[in-house]
Amino acid sequence: MTGERASLRLRLFAIVVAAALIPIAPLTIVLLLQVRDAIYGRAAADARARLADVRQRCAGAICPEAAGVRRLAGPCAARSSLTGDTLLLCEDVPGGAIELRQDLRPVREQLASLDRRILAVLVLFVGILVALAVWLLERGVGRRLEKIDAALEAVGAEQQGPNLLPEGGDAVGRVGAAVNRLAQRLREERGRTRSQIEALETANQKLREAREDLARSERLATVGRLAAGVAHEVGNPVSALIGYAGLIRERTKQGKDVSGYAERIEREATRIDRILRDLLDLARPPAELRSIDLRRSLEIARFAFAPRHAQVAVETALPPDLPPVRGDEHYLSQVFVNLMTNAARAGASRVRVTARAANGGVSVEVEDDGRGIPPEDLGRVFEPFFTTAAPGEGSGLGLALCHVTMERFGGSIAARNRAGARGAVLELRFVSGSARP
Repeated sequence: MTGERASLRLRLFAIVVAAALIPIAPLTIVLLLQVRDAIYGRAAADARARLADVRQRCAGAICPEAAGVRRLAGPCAARSSLTGDTLLLCEDVPGGAIELRQDLRPVREQLASLDRRILAVLVLFVGILVALAVWLLERGVGRRLEKIDAALEAVGAEQQGPNLLPEGGDAVGRVGAAVNRLAQRLREERGRTRSQIEALETANQKLREAREDLARSERLATVGRLAAGVAHEVGNPVSALIGYAGLIRERTKQGKDVSGYAERIEREATRIDRILRDLLDLARPPAELRSIDLRRSLEIARFAFAPRHAQVAVETALPPDLPPVRGDEHYLSQVFVNLMTNAARAGASRVRVTARAANGGVSVEVEDDGRGIPPEDLGRVFEPFFTTAAPGEGSGLGLALCHVTMERFGGSIAARNRAGARGAVLELRFVSGSARP
């Protein structure tokens, strides 16, 4: 057994060594290119040295004769150039210039011969390494894995037998013992598994439903980090600013007091500033959830909504003893503005907001008389970028942001159509302001 283990280690070591030697091929090619450049560079350097020697021995307009060197009447057009296998070097001297022609064909032929020899040896070397690695893998791993595969196939076919594989040997051979134990356990567990199939199918169905809910929640959680949310979140207060500006212009022409509208513009501008500063943190819960008054958040939303949608009447019916809820006033007002804006885009002429205490919390219903929600879309209205509005009339982020905000508050939001009437109902469920997270 010890010999078989050592044999396996030796084979694996040989495979690793063969794989490590494979990079020698590209390294040899790089080295060959460097040798080629060095030989060509040495030939060019020798030619320059010859030309410099001739130039030093030039006296006035007379230069000594040298092989490949000729005298030019005018100055050099170029210091060096390569035409085919001929290297031209030129140096200015008094009264003209001297030019040296160096034939590089012998260098090229020498390199071609060297390339052939090196590449032949390299191909032979790599081929031997690859063949050795394949042979070692086939003998040391491939044949054994074929046996294991056959044994596993026998397990799947419920074949009986004391031992499907011989046990012992090196690391690969010892897998046989594990397969034998696996076969025995599978035979024991198969009977119990059949009796649990129905229960598992029911559990799987519930798990799929929970996975779908979790996936939707994760998609909605990323909406706060999307740049498209900037345009949607800032759009509502900007619309209010435009409406107030129009009212100020009209009242100024009439000579009326506009200080109230200026105060509202300041408040909306402050909201825009806070939205921009907090938008990057939208994907995380607010730093602190407080006990807030629903009436105040709803009034802030009405002031922001009314100037842009004067044709939509907003009615509220909140009981005087309505308890406070846990949340953030700024984000809650944004939820109400989004719901009212969606109702206006759906053609509503009236939006009614009612509330009641229920199950230790507060339930708020925002009801409109618009077009309603197609039944096939009720399950998707809270998905980011899903919208039933006409192109250019909505980004599909409003209800998604409402869903994210309500989850942060520890509550929830649901959508349905009005029973027996035209319009939709959005139900918000809040945790009581006295409850702890």
